[in-house]
Amino acid sequence: MAKIVFKTGYGERQRVKTEIKGESLTQQHFAHEADVRNIIKQYDKTGLIANVQKGVAQYGDYSEVNEYREALDLVNNANGMFAELPAELRQMFQNNAGMFLEFATNPENESKMIELGLKEAPVQEERTTMKVQEKAAEPPAPQEAGE
Repeated sequence: MAKIVFKTGYGERQRVKTEIKGESLTQQHFAHEADVRNIIKQYDKTGLIANVQKGVAQYGDYSEVNEYREALDLVNNANGMFAELPAELRQMFQNNAGMFLEFATNPENESKMIELGLKEAPVQEERTTMKVQEKAAEPPAPQEAGE
């Protein structure tokens, strides 16, 4: 049986070397600016770190951060419901939930939505005849004695 060898941080290491084939993409003319020692020397002289990306800080009241989360949940739910549609329907809208949403919210497309089975047809109320309404409107006849 072979001896089991456990590797630890204190054992022998194998050096791995990558050979660059072709022209290197490293831009050597930035070597002096990117050297940490040179950056620290510049900081010691001026008190500023010059190579930090500068941006404009924006301060404000962000106590309503939940609005973003709610909007993100709404979009994710819409994408999930769109993904549940049959593949043929999704392909009609180029697998784009936004295109489907525009189509579905346009009132001119209501009949097409019903035809595709994406919307229920409006229920037409049954019209009762006048006789049924008249009978319902009459009070019941009084019972005769002895019945």
